[in-house]
Amino acid sequence: MRRGSVIAAVCGVAGMLLLSGCGGAPGIVPEPRGEASIVDEMVCADPLGEAEGSATAGTVPAGFAPVAVYRCGSFATRELDGGAVWSGTLVERFEGDLAPLLSALDAPSDPRWFGACAANMVIAPDLWAEDAAGRFVRLSYPSTGCSQPKLDAVDEQLARLVVADEVFTPLSIFSTPEAVAAGCETRASVTVLNVLTSDLETPRAAPADEGSGESVATIPYDPPALPAAADVEGMRVCVYASDTTQGGVRMIGDEGIFAGVLQLDAADAAAALAEVSGAAEVSAHCPEVASRFVVAQPLGARSGAEGFTVELDGCRRVVDPAFRTLAASEMLISLMTPS
Repeated sequence: MRRGSVIAAVCGVAGMLLLSGCGGAPGIVPEPRGEASIVDEMVCADPLGEAEGSATAGTVPAGFAPVAVYRCGSFATRELDGGAVWSGTLVERFEGDLAPLLSALDAPSDPRWFGACAANMVIAPDLWAEDAAGRFVRLSYPSTGCSQPKLDAVDEQLARLVVADEVFTPLSIFSTPEAVAAGCETRASVTVLNVLTSDLETPRAAPADEGSGESVATIPYDPPALPAAADVEGMRVCVYASDTTQGGVRMIGDEGIFAGVLQLDAADAAAALAEVSGAAEVSAHCPEVASRFVVAQPLGARSGAEGFTVELDGCRRVVDPAFRTLAASEMLISLMTPS
C-alpha cells in the first residue's frame, strides 16, 4: 500500500480575492519542527493520525541512530487462505541506506500560503524509526504551504529501500470466492429505515430563503417498488450470518457475512413477492439482532428489479425496496430459509 489520500478538488478563497487556482501568495516561514520523543514501543496511529501513548512526532533526535523505518498502512488488502480478501492494517519494516529518506523527512516545511488552498485532507502513513537498542521515534513530515504533508519525496526514498518484513492484521473481510461465484455481495446489513411512502410521494414546500417569503416545492418522487410476479423468472436469495467468526475475527452486529445462496423458481418467487406485498408495516425499532438474514434478488427479463431483505430470526422483519419495515410472515420465512 502506498498511501491513503482523500482529496476534494475545491478551492477556498482568502478574503475577497478570487484566485484562479489553489495557489496563493507566499507567507511566513514556519517554525522548525521539534525533535521526536524516544519511546520503548511503537504504536501505529489511527487513519486520522492520532497515536496512542505519549510519543511526540518530530525529526530524528540527536544521538538516535535509526537502523530501520516502519510504515503503518491503514487501508491495505490481502488475499488470505481460502482465497478470501481482507482489508486491514499493514506494518512494513524498511532497511537499507536510510540517510536519503531521513534527509527528505528532515527537509524544512514550505512557507505558509496566505492565498487559497485546496479543500482537502491528505492522510499520510504513520512513520517510525527504530535504533539498534529497540527504541522508537515517531517521524513527522515536512508540510506544504497549505499545511499538507509532503509525501512524494518521502515515498520516492521509501521505494529505494528493502522491505525486510511486513505484518498484515485482518480487520474486515472484503470478498470471498464463494460469494462472488454465487452472484452475491460478501457483506450485507439489515438496514432498518422506516421511511414513510407518503413522505416520498407527497410534494412539500420548503422556505427558499429565511425571511424572503418565497418557497420551493420538492419534486414528487416515486419510491422503488417490488416487481410484478409476471416479470420475474426466479429469485436469488443470498444468505448472511451476522454472528459468526471469519478468519479468527468475530463478526457481531447488524452486518452479516455471506453464508450461502438459495435459488427460487418462478412459482416460489411469485409467492415470496405476494407475501411481501401483503405484509403489514411495523416499527423499525427492535432490540433483537438477527443472527441470520437474507437479501432476495428477483431474476428475470425486467432489468434492475428491486429486491428486499428478510430477518430469519430476531425481530423477523422485512425491509422492502421503499425501505419500509414490514412483518415477515411464516410463509415468507419458510421460503427464505435454507433447508
